[in-house]
Amino acid sequence: GIGALDHTTIIVRMTLESLQTGLGEAQLDGIEQPISAGTARRMAAEACLIPMVLGGKSEVLDFGLRKRLFTTAQKLAAIERDGGCATAGCNRPPSYAEGHHIRWYKAHDGPTNQANCVMLCSACHHRIHREGWDVVVRDNVVYFIPPASVDPRRTPRRGGRPPVPTPKGHDGPHYKR
Repeated sequence: GIGALDHTTIIVRMTLESLQTGLGEAQLDGIEQPISAGTARRMAAEACLIPMVLGGKSEVLDFGLRKRLFTTAQKLAAIERDGGCATAGCNRPPSYAEGHHIRWYKAHDGPTNQANCVMLCSACHHRIHREGWDVVVRDNVVYFIPPASVDPRRTPRRGGRPPVPTPKGHDGPHYKR
């Protein structure tokens, strides 16, 4: 898991412009209806919320080989991309997933950075190693490449959180993927 966080952690998704102006809307995990950006700003002022401004550079997410374990911020960013366990068809939530080095830390000098992190539950993590699956991230989308024994063509299978549908009457997603 991601370890102890302050009280209850709520991920609020909104554009930087909406955060700054209070205009527009925000999305909360587990709630289908958006809330107003003004409400999100008031909630942030009263609670211990972690702002995740996608595409921003407010926090260092890459640590190279200096550090073995992924930070809470790195895991939260991977959870945003992967949902929970990133394996296609596995519905385990973030609380059951751990940050896994795509390129192994010790055996292959895999860095502890965002590009080398994927969220996996323990069962999928062990199965991927045991069976010899490869994992790649392209354009912030996780793909699992089966071993030839499972698929002779080794056709990549999309994993991670499904794309966010664009609401009717809206000109695009609330945040970039």
